Amino acid sequence: MAATVEFLNVHKSFGHVEVLKGVDFVVEPSQVVCVIGPSGSGKSTLLRCVNHLEVTTSGAILVNGAMVGYDVRGDRLVEAPEAEIDRRRAKIGMVFQSFNLFGHMTALENVMVGPVKLLKTPKAEAEKQARELLARVGLADRADNYPSQLSGGQQQRVAIARALSMKPDVMLFDEPTSALDPELVGEVLDVMKQLAADGMTMIVVTHEMGFAREVADVVVFMDGGVIVEQGSPDDVLLRPQHERTRSFLAKVF
Repeated sequence: MAATVEFLNVHKSFGHVEVLKGVDFVVEPSQVVCVIGPSGSGKSTLLRCVNHLEVTTSGAILVNGAMVGYDVRGDRLVEAPEAEIDRRRAKIGMVFQSFNLFGHMTALENVMVGPVKLLKTPKAEAEKQARELLARVGLADRADNYPSQLSGGQQQRVAIARALSMKPDVMLFDEPTSALDPELVGEVLDVMKQLAADGMTMIVVTHEMGFAREVADVVVFMDGGVIVEQGSPDDVLLRPQHERTRSFLAKVF
């Protein structure tokens, strides 16, 4: 079975600042990969490159064997048409630190909008799917609430349901609990644990080491734009090989 996501010598610079310096790793179907590391190590930038929200400087990222933002013409890459980028991006769900919900829409409408607008799903079918997804994240009774009427944890769970509404092949989570009050973190992590148990392929940038140890198949430690080490949660979190990893974990734990 082909890899779901492949990072092939990925570089990314902002002006003269090189943020990613040759990142290589593979995410297999149904794998949960947790990316950890200090602030500024390139984790979120790497995630945003997967769905072409950030454009790589060199190297390639393949999702189900295809680059999201480019087509191959002979021996060169050309930018894909915007409609085609949107089509490929639709198969990549993303949940951000801030919930990014539409404030003028109810929870139900937030979850329906993608399928109706982008997938041209009939409204009745989209509503049925949206209600099922809200139930899946424990919010069946909040369908008619607006974001301002929901807690941070509830808003983030709506955001997860909205991402799932597009039936993605992979889910990207960019520190999804970092904006939440501590007592609300667990409800979001519980939903993510269930997604993992259901076989969803996931790349999670996180500071939640307990989640990484419990749920991840692979932990990737990044620092300074490179992967310092990667392996099983026990190997990276309990038996790190590199001094930089040990130093980081000593401060986190």
